[in-house]
Amino acid sequence: VHVAAQRVDIRSPLPPGLHVYMLMPESDTSILDRLIFMLRMRLLFRRLSRGISFDLVHQMNPVFTGLSLSLVGTRPPLVLGTFVPRWQSGADGVVSHVPLLTRAKQWMLDTLARIQQAQAAGLLIASPEAIERIAAPHRGGTRIFEVPHGIDLSRFPPRDRVPARPSILFLANVIRRKGIFTLLDAFERVAAVMPDAELVIAGGGGDLAEVESRVAELPALRIRLMGRVDRADVPALMRQHSVYCLPSYGEPFATSILEAMACGLPVVATRAGGLPHLVSDAGGRLVPPRDVDGLADALLEILSSRTLQEAMGRHNRARVENEFEAETAVDRLEEAYVSVLHGARHHEAAS
Repeated sequence: VHVAAQRVDIRSPLPPGLHVYMLMPESDTSILDRLIFMLRMRLLFRRLSRGISFDLVHQMNPVFTGLSLSLVGTRPPLVLGTFVPRWQSGADGVVSHVPLLTRAKQWMLDTLARIQQAQAAGLLIASPEAIERIAAPHRGGTRIFEVPHGIDLSRFPPRDRVPARPSILFLANVIRRKGIFTLLDAFERVAAVMPDAELVIAGGGGDLAEVESRVAELPALRIRLMGRVDRADVPALMRQHSVYCLPSYGEPFATSILEAMACGLPVVATRAGGLPHLVSDAGGRLVPPRDVDGLADALLEILSSRTLQEAMGRHNRARVENEFEAETAVDRLEEAYVSVLHGARHHEAAS
């Protein structure tokens, strides 16, 4: 496996057979830097191809528009993805008129994406909702495969018991579009019914200072701000709480929800983006974005019943084991590769 990347942070020795190439040590995602990366990737591919016969090329998530076009005309079949659903319009909490120049730029990007996808032999989507990212989903010749994001279940064992004190965990970037202010409003109503309930807010972000000010105005409520949490501490933190809540305005795909489900937690989230694919009625509740009353009602329903928490937790753990375990995701990816390679060989034979 040969990996071309913009920047690389290697924390342990690479396994045999894996080769990594850092093409842009100092870069951002500007158009110029992407063009430079594309040129360097083409030159790298040409150099490696002198001694290696590549079977397949895979541009992984995020699928920057147009990037793989630098390899147009090369022999190996191309796989793109996985694609996740888009952020919904207004997901940042601000709905405004889209300028003509912005719309023109988006049209150009969409056109480029159609050309890019037309060159691909395989397109990977993380969930059924992500089909919206495929420009021509019914076009013949391109295979579409659902390959879910997977997590390492050994790092996220289920909790032993439901916590005695009702508690809600928010673990995400502390920014408005994650629904943090909707959650603060909802928690005021939860605490009015359940005064011993606690809300723990973990993570950093651009709106953290405003959240801190808001929490300071609510001294009677049990709200704890943890700031940034080390990734190694996330599983233990999740298992300490009754329910995980992510009231995002339109999350494309939330790995944190899968992690909470693996730990055996019920989940309360929003009916937006890719979240409905992850959260079922048997494992949690979905409410409309920005719905303070609906969010409060869903949290109170779950926090008020240990039996419901246990049942939802068991369901979520079982679902992650069956659908989202890392090895399952790898198997699905390998199946997609085999299918693409089989189609490429059949095409070559027919030619």
